[in-house]
Amino acid sequence: MSTRINESLFSILPLYLTTMSESSPPDDATTCSLRKAKSAEEAAFFKSIVKDSLDGVITIDEDATIVFANEAAASLFGYDVDDLLGHSIRTLFPERYREVSDFYQYVDDPESAVECTSIERIGRHRTGDELPLSFSLREHAYRGQRLFTVMLRDVSEQQQQQDELEAATEKYRTLVETAPDAIFVADAETGVIQETNRAAAELLERPVDEIEGMHQTELHPSEETERYERMFRGHQKRGGPFEESQDLTVITANGNRVPVEINSNVTDLNGQQVVQGIFRDISERKHREDALDALHETTQRMSETASSQTICAHAVTTAAEVLDFPISGIHFESADGESLEPVATTDEVAGALGGSVPTFTPEDPFVWDAFEAGEPSVIPDLQATEEGAARDTPIRSSIIVPLDEHGVFITSSESVREFDQIDFDLVRVLAANTEAALARAERERAIARQRDELTTLNRINAIVRDINQALVASPTREEIERTVCERFAASDVYHGALVGTLSAAEQGLSVQTAAGIDDTYLEIVANEGIETESGAAATAIRTGTVQVVEDVQTDPAFPESIKMAARARNYRSAACIPFGHGETMYGVLVVYAARPTVIGEREQAVFAELGEMIGHAINAVESKQLLYSERILELEFLLTGTDSFFVTTSAELECSFTLDGVVPAPNETYIFYVTSSGVSPEDVIERANASPSIERVRQIQSGESDNTFEIKIQGTKTTAQALIERGAYVRSGTITRGEGTLIAEVPANTEIRPFVEAVQAVYPSAALLAKRNREHPHHPEPDLNHELEEMLTARQLEILLSAYLAGYFDYPRASTGAELAETFDITSPTFHQHLQAAHQKVLTLLFSNRNEGD
Repeated sequence: MSTRINESLFSILPLYLTTMSESSPPDDATTCSLRKAKSAEEAAFFKSIVKDSLDGVITIDEDATIVFANEAAASLFGYDVDDLLGHSIRTLFPERYREVSDFYQYVDDPESAVECTSIERIGRHRTGDELPLSFSLREHAYRGQRLFTVMLRDVSEQQQQQDELEAATEKYRTLVETAPDAIFVADAETGVIQETNRAAAELLERPVDEIEGMHQTELHPSEETERYERMFRGHQKRGGPFEESQDLTVITANGNRVPVEINSNVTDLNGQQVVQGIFRDISERKHREDALDALHETTQRMSETASSQTICAHAVTTAAEVLDFPISGIHFESADGESLEPVATTDEVAGALGGSVPTFTPEDPFVWDAFEAGEPSVIPDLQATEEGAARDTPIRSSIIVPLDEHGVFITSSESVREFDQIDFDLVRVLAANTEAALARAERERAIARQRDELTTLNRINAIVRDINQALVASPTREEIERTVCERFAASDVYHGALVGTLSAAEQGLSVQTAAGIDDTYLEIVANEGIETESGAAATAIRTGTVQVVEDVQTDPAFPESIKMAARARNYRSAACIPFGHGETMYGVLVVYAARPTVIGEREQAVFAELGEMIGHAINAVESKQLLYSERILELEFLLTGTDSFFVTTSAELECSFTLDGVVPAPNETYIFYVTSSGVSPEDVIERANASPSIERVRQIQSGESDNTFEIKIQGTKTTAQALIERGAYVRSGTITRGEGTLIAEVPANTEIRPFVEAVQAVYPSAALLAKRNREHPHHPEPDLNHELEEMLTARQLEILLSAYLAGYFDYPRASTGAELAETFDITSPTFHQHLQAAHQKVLTLLFSNRNEGD
């Protein structure tokens, strides 16, 4: 039956297909089609059309049984045609759709004709896969049967395209709606905004439905309507992308101007030309640009000053007024490196902290650790940290940026998490500019200081050269000191100078001579007495080092009366230059300048050399006075009760020592030649080797009861050394069983107090037993003595005298050249070279004078 129905359907399907496209009433169309179908040729033609159609065709009866299907329909569901015939059409649909069909609605109502078009349903492939379908359903009668023909088409591709379109549309809407920047879509012809997003509503502080329908010019300031209209029309005509950020703003509902950057494009949307604009709020960028411009101006101002204080003041003012960080300050490392002290702070710092500005120490880990590590840090919430929770402070958040070795820049807030990344970057820029300005100012000050030092150094050197020439012609110590003071007073660098000494009786600084300084000032200094004991001049004498007073008015060691007198005379700075010979300090030279100054290392080195020069000159003058004096003062000192090696050894070994001579040598070394009595030489050598004050001991001669020794002492002050450095000649000395005397000769017209003080400075218990004024016991010819001194070098004179005292010229020799060379730490050939040169000079002087006398 199915086959017959199938065959007979071919005769009516053309009728069905024809009636589907006709507009005449169904009954007329059916009559017409039946009439035409009588032609066998026509039937075959329409049969071919149905069979070979690209669309699937299925005919079912009232029971939904398939009575006809073409190849396209079978292929669509993955079957052969014969597999479909006789089966229910329900098998071609998923179970969830089998009972829900327009077909069943009409089958249940026999009186209504069924005709449905463009129905979309889900079909079921033979494999079980689902496929979207679009079909048309038409009822028709054949030989008294109700038949239903279905035209099917696979719409998977169309459905996929539709889904993709809907997904793209949804994605577009999602992207627009969730975009961080404001988006406006305006009609290109009218300029009316058709669509916008949530970010636009936030930017303009208006609801979306209020913005949509506004004209694009209403987004901007009303006074600039023409400008924005020209921009819009120009973009519309040009087409393509457009980008602009120069002075563009929008107006919020509250009338606030917001700087924006606009990126837009002209495009077609649903067949309509629109302008799509993306507005980006650049308020933060604008704020940063304005802040950077202001920081640049601050940098320019800071570059125009060499004052660190002014630079820091500019920096904290900029932080408060430009960056809007009112609680800001700069702290520098203290001179002792133990704290960070405030240099410049805003008034709000003290206000926030109860009227005081803190000094930070290592106990403040946040600030101190940032400074030591050299890394900036941000504290979002101070109270959230263990250290901060223990502090009673209103400060909650801070930015701390180190300024290299100078200190730190700190900005704080009383709010938690007050600072963002932009704030942090701006503070770092400001701190970097401040650090660069401080470094530049420091370099400029150093260069200026070097220039001043060089100029001053040249002037000082000129003064020193002048003094050096004058010292050669000065016959007395008093004239040397007066000449030095006069040379400084005559210069254009210093007001004047004075020479002072320090009394052992702690009576303060005693002024010996002065030039360029009035008597009233000198009287004030003298009246202060003991107050000057702790001053720079006294310190220079005690330490033997140059002392610099950079500003007399701020130096705490200066008594107030001297400060007032110095201020009245414009004495602003001073250099205290000690002068002496060996370890003996004769006094101090104090020179005054008219302005506060920093005396560098080179100037201090020149001053130190000047002090040595003055000391050598005084020693030479006093030695000459003793040598050329016809009368001398013989000073006898009691050395009992001292810790001298000779005193203590003679007491412990119950022996005697006699001093034969003393030879000064380089490096504060003195060589003593002594004769012992009543003691074995081994005991003396053993004691000498054990003594920390003796560098070397050597026995020169031995006898039955007396033995001669060479004893080298270095770095230990002795009474003989103190007297020799003062210009005295140590003639003899004896010590027996711990009691001894030392006899020295000084010029008859010399004040003996300095010599007594020199001895008592070594051994406070020493005392002056006697002083005797008498004729020089061995007064040589003055001219011969002077010429000999001029001819021999210091080393030749030392070696010649040591050779004489050590018995080198005795027969047989008590000392060899090698032994004496070891004493002076030189080689034997060098010793003999110096000795031979000294011999030649002495003999030349002796015989040349004799020949001239003949």
